[in-house]
Amino acid sequence: MSPLLISLQQLSKQFYLYDQTTNEKGVVDAVNDVDLDILSGETLGLVGESGCGKSTLGRCILRLIEPTAGKIIYEDQNLLQIPEKAFKPYRKKMQIVFQDPFASLNPRKSIRFILEEPLIIHGRSNSQDRKNRLDETIEKVGLTQEELKRYPHEFSGGQRQRIGIAR
Repeated sequence: MSPLLISLQQLSKQFYLYDQTTNEKGVVDAVNDVDLDILSGETLGLVGESGCGKSTLGRCILRLIEPTAGKIIYEDQNLLQIPEKAFKPYRKKMQIVFQDPFASLNPRKSIRFILEEPLIIHGRSNSQDRKNRLDETIEKVGLTQEELKRYPHEFSGGQRQRIGIAR
């Protein structure tokens, strides 16, 4: 059996609302007590109705939004106890691939820029190192050098998903 990659334990996210016209306060339970284990080598696909919390759950795992309660255990460590400034190395190892990645691809940037930007952000400042990594990555997802010059609107939905995976 493969080792445990990540474990979510009673993960919850609530959004607090305030209506200024009526002075009413409210709470929306976007994600409620999720328990989930993913083993190394597994791929997880979340399926559900629009608005059921799939994207919110992914954003909580990456700490793009902070969960209200629960634990996220990765490498025997609760990710929610790591200060935000020290969390960057963990984001290198995780990603969300949306069903329609077009919304997450900047339409004004070439695919080369979109794929190279995370490498720059995460410290691959050597241009040859970035080029080698980019070449290796696009080959894995079935893209060509010529396609790197194109823009997101020039690709099909499936190609955009592969771009999202490559990123």
